[in-house]
Formats: sequence, C-alpha cells, structure tokens
Amino acid sequence: MSITKKTSVFAMLIMMMLVAAACGDKADNNAQTEDTTKTETAAATDTDTAKTDETENTETSTDAAAEEEDNSANVELGTTEKGSYTNDYFGVSLKFPEEWEFQDAAGMNELTSASSDAIAGDDDTKKKQLELSQAQTLNLLMASELPLGGQEVGPSAMAIAEKVSLLQGIRTGKDYLEATKKFMVDSQFPYEYKEFATETIGGKEMDVMQITMDAGDGTTITQDYYSTIIEGYAFNFIFTYLDDASKTEIDNIKKSVQFK
Repeated sequence: MSITKKTSVFAMLIMMMLVAAACGDKADNNAQTEDTTKTETAAATDTDTAKTDETENTETSTDAAAEEEDNSANVELGTTEKGSYTNDYFGVSLKFPEEWEFQDAAGMNELTSASSDAIAGDDDTKKKQLELSQAQTLNLLMASELPLGGQEVGPSAMAIAEKVSLLQGIRTGKDYLEATKKFMVDSQFPYEYKEFATETIGGKEMDVMQITMDAGDGTTITQDYYSTIIEGYAFNFIFTYLDDASKTEIDNIKKSVQFK
C-alpha cells in the first residue's frame, strides 16, 4: 500500500518526536508562571522570610536533582533481538513477529534526525522543540512489518520514555498524553482524536489516546498511544495499524507485554 513519504513519516515517527516537545513546551510555560509567582510572593514578604524560603527551596531542589541524577545513572535502553524486546530498568518485555524489521536506540535516533525537517518545516520554534525532544527522549524500540522509513507503512510497535518532573505538571500518563495532543492540535496535524481511556496491559494500568489519520485511497491509519509513569519517566507504547488484519497482529503484541 503506497502512500506519500511525508505521510509515512508522520504515521511512524510523530510520537517519538513530538511528545517530548509538547512536554518541554509545557515545562517552559510552567517555569515562567513559577518565576512570576515567586517574584510576586517575595515582594509581599519580609527579607528574613524570603531568605528562609530561598534556603529551603535550594535544599529541596538540590536533593531532587541528586535523586534524579542517581536514577538516570541506572537507566538502560533494553535489549532488542529478533522477535523480542526486554528492559529490566522499566521491568517490561514483549514479543513481536520474528520476520518484522526492528531498530534499536541508535537506529531510531537516526530515523528521528532524518525526519525532523519534514515535520518542522520552516518553523524555528518547532525545530527547537524537536531538538529538545531528541535530547530528552529514550528511544527504546521500533519494530515494523514493512521497511522502516520506506514509502509504505504497515503495522508497527514502538517504545519510548522521557524523563519528566512535577514542575512540568506531568504526574500521570494522561497528563503526558494531554500535552502531546495539545501540541498536535496547535500544529494542525490532520488527526482525529478519541476520548482518553485507561487499559491494563501486561498487568499495568496505562492511559490510552487513540488517533486516526486518512492516508488516502480509503485507508485509515490508527495509532494507539499508551502512557504511564515509571521511575520518574513517562513510559510509552505506540501501536500503529491500518485494518483488521494488522490490528490482529498488534493485539497479539499487546497480549505478549509483561510488566514485572
């Protein structure tokens, strides 16, 4: 089933490149709001109280930063082999058809970089957000029935993770997906969105967002985005399918998912 190169890029790589950008944008907005609030509060309090608050905030920030650094030092990208993926840090494993093509983190990074221009176009702001996303996102797995980055798109499974913090307002998988949806809507991507839902997959409850896109010739591309917070990371699955047959293949992958 041939579709345009740009449609293929959007269908297979949009989540990888935009989720972190959406959260990064939200973090910037929250940081600005927080700075304004702190300035107004400082003006309304006496000097001694301000100094005390500053000391406490510094100690809290230092402790939080140290904790995040320790967690980041132990994170791993997992192991991708023919027909399987495992990651002990996130405590997850899954199986996919052995005949499918797959990419590990290095291969996914290469695909992401090659596709950034097609998605950002001449929008400098979007380019900066995409650069931020690539720096913050752990590309864990991409497995596809058809050649990756080619002119055809088929069923695929992806796993990515991004470090998040409470300052971003990201406390649940739903928060993460809502930020992603906002970015997509603001960017006027040609998607239709279903209501958010929750689903238990591999023994873990995850928030779900489903989008669809008309690929032409009567073909509809569907993507199911699953998200949850694990060890301070937004951990995500992205499953893509086009028809009942490819949905069955994706359903089999979902059934194979196991969380420890």
